Amino acid sequence: MPIEFASDLQRASFHSPLEDFAAVDVEVEVREDPLTGRQARVVPESFVHPEEFDIEAVVGDSEGCFFCPGTVEEATPTYPDWVGEARGSVGEATSFPNLNPYGAHSNVVALTADHYRPIDGFGAEIFRDGLRAALEYVSAVRDHEDAPYASVNMNFLRPAGSSIVHPHLQTLVDDRGTNHHRTLLDASRDYHDEDGESYWADLVDEERDGERFVGETAGVTWLAPYAPRHHRHVVGVAEETGVPGDEAECVDGFAAGLANVLAAYGAAGLNSFNFALYLADDPAMPPVMDVVARSVFDAYYWSDSPFFTVLHDEGVVDVAPEEYATEARAQF
Repeated sequence: MPIEFASDLQRASFHSPLEDFAAVDVEVEVREDPLTGRQARVVPESFVHPEEFDIEAVVGDSEGCFFCPGTVEEATPTYPDWVGEARGSVGEATSFPNLNPYGAHSNVVALTADHYRPIDGFGAEIFRDGLRAALEYVSAVRDHEDAPYASVNMNFLRPAGSSIVHPHLQTLVDDRGTNHHRTLLDASRDYHDEDGESYWADLVDEERDGERFVGETAGVTWLAPYAPRHHRHVVGVAEETGVPGDEAECVDGFAAGLANVLAAYGAAGLNSFNFALYLADDPAMPPVMDVVARSVFDAYYWSDSPFFTVLHDEGVVDVAPEEYATEARAQF
């Protein structure tokens, strides 16, 4: 089935005080996601980007952090007996139940021994061990009961929604999933049922030689989505379907690609991000990772979640994916 990349170019006209009230036109491109139909708007200069920022005074104090070594082993919850261990451990990563769970099965993975890492200071090994710890928990839950939806997620620093500086992942496993996870899976199934093919495989084939292609890592292809969900949105698509085990090739691929994307964010002067890895045991949808940049964290950071994002569920970005894909590609 051909993938359609639809857009509408709109033009706003007004008399601008910045041009001595001369008549000006400003173009806004409205794009439609080929799979879900969700809209995104490319709006120039819609992202506040401070030229200088200093966050060391905010992020450097580890006193009282529950995720730091010496405390994480004593002050965090422990798993129920059926998990098979009190807490998980892979490399520097330590996993344990979420004290404030988001569902029936919700855990946290403290990623590093260090209390803080800059956005471009995460090596692939850090993310590999963290993802492995998260996937061990996913496997334990799925062995225990029927839980078809799983996701591994990360908020990094306050603009991304994190209340704790120490880098950590959050895993959710249940029988409902999230709104967006269900939307992706349902749309992927519809495409698969109609065409007999995987939308994601077709998307990779369509974009591989195009200007939104970013790169490839072990078993994972990275693209800048045509209709980004948020700023500098990059998506990683695994080659194989199914929920991966902790030793799967794509775990290394997601870890390496994520580190590369964050290096690109750092080079662009950004310091905060979210990612989500969506998992479902379904031939219509392989493991898919979304990565987005968030507003720059400083003492008086700006929220990049206005009414468009929160109430209208519509992406508004200042840089088109064709442009930032070039910058991200340089890190692969």
